[in-house]
Amino acid sequence: MGKSLRRLAMMAAGLCLLACAATAPAVAAEEQAPVLFVSNRGGNAQIHLMRADGAGDQALTKTAQENTEPAWSPDGKRVAFTSYRDGNAEIYVMNADGSQPRRLTQHATSDNAPAWTPDGRIVFRSMRNRWANFYVMDADGANLKQLTDNQLDKGAPILSPDGRWIAYVVHGEKGSSDIHVMPSSGGAARDLTSALSKNQKSFPSWSPDSQRLTYVEGKDLTLNIKAIQVDGSQPVNITSNAYTNAYPVWSPDGKRIAFVSSRGPSR
Repeated sequence: MGKSLRRLAMMAAGLCLLACAATAPAVAAEEQAPVLFVSNRGGNAQIHLMRADGAGDQALTKTAQENTEPAWSPDGKRVAFTSYRDGNAEIYVMNADGSQPRRLTQHATSDNAPAWTPDGRIVFRSMRNRWANFYVMDADGANLKQLTDNQLDKGAPILSPDGRWIAYVVHGEKGSSDIHVMPSSGGAARDLTSALSKNQKSFPSWSPDSQRLTYVEGKDLTLNIKAIQVDGSQPVNITSNAYTNAYPVWSPDGKRIAFVSSRGPSR
């Protein structure tokens, strides 16, 4: 990530809740389901659970090392997450109440950013071949398959709701960053945004129907939200102003987009 985007991202992070600073809250599929989030209130990052109304807050992890990036399984019964309890980032899974944590990856380099497929497998990012590449495995760690094999510096894999696509940020050697999309089963990726501008892009977010993506584009000292079709067509501006606009999230019906903005009188 380039210096200017790092500075802009830090500005945006200051606007977000504490939970957002580590990882975006994850909500189970059912209406009014519990919310997973990360908090460092105890001194380091731990995974918490609370009801949709904010009550019933409880810590699901309580280790001396950090635990981050929680992701609900499709049935809402398990949580995949990244833990540093073994000295480096590894993928774990635990029950929804925090019980029976189990380590799924075993490697000397970093494995992180887990995301569930609709059929209950886990896609994650790994540095095991010296470069950030994507892998997929069963929920018990079996049947590991490498999905990408290149030297691109990739952000976290973001699965589309229908499970067909993975969106991610690619960071170039000269400070560029663009949004790419690839089939979740592996195969050729599509660069959606580099032809649109040389500005840095980040924070891809899927529409509920898996047909569109929002993302954030940084220019000068501003961040604005854009949207584009999964095939790279119909790029549009969601925001276009001199403020910081970040962390776009689609409503369940796909009709609205929530985001954080600095345009108000305070943060």
